[in-house]
Amino acid sequence: MEANESESLANLDYGDRKILDCSPPADYSFQRLTTLKAMGVEAARSIRIGSVPERGTAKKKLLTRSIWLNNNKLKSIKNLEVIVDSVLELPSQLSWLDFSFNYIKEIDDCILKYPNLKIIYFHGNCIAKLNEVMKLRKLKHLRTVTFHGNPISNIPLYRVSISYMLPQVLNLDFTPIIKNERFNPPPTDTLKIIREYEAKEK
Repeated sequence: MEANESESLANLDYGDRKILDCSPPADYSFQRLTTLKAMGVEAARSIRIGSVPERGTAKKKLLTRSIWLNNNKLKSIKNLEVIVDSVLELPSQLSWLDFSFNYIKEIDDCILKYPNLKIIYFHGNCIAKLNEVMKLRKLKHLRTVTFHGNPISNIPLYRVSISYMLPQVLNLDFTPIIKNERFNPPPTDTLKIIREYEAKEK
């Protein structure tokens, strides 16, 4: 965690910190969103989970680490920071994003602005290139990710490829990645993608 993130969490009101740790997600699903934009905190839905997150003391924004944007009409996750900053009391603490059941083809680098992400759902989208998956490799805390229902999930040895591309991930498509999957050698195309990525990072 970067220094400014640590400070912002430490400076959070004690009561707000306790709420943040057990708060429900900010639910912006089923809102027919075609692009990510600033949203009002009052637009968060309560129907699915029975409540909305409480608001913080300082900014009066939502005290939660999770945002659900599933079942919309999104074709891109560009401008993610716009909606995150508009609704979360502490954007740096975002740890769960649900983009399932949209029309997303590419994973924009803007997602890397949230290094504390642990869970990301992309199932039911239109991601067709494994190169897009590599963009998540820098999210060192990422443990759960979904891609089933995307064209990439039909690629031979898909799970093996993802396990090599995202070695930090423990659960793929709601199923734990087992040791045997990591013992299998990655397909040649996957290995090429990984090597190209690592070459760029040097």
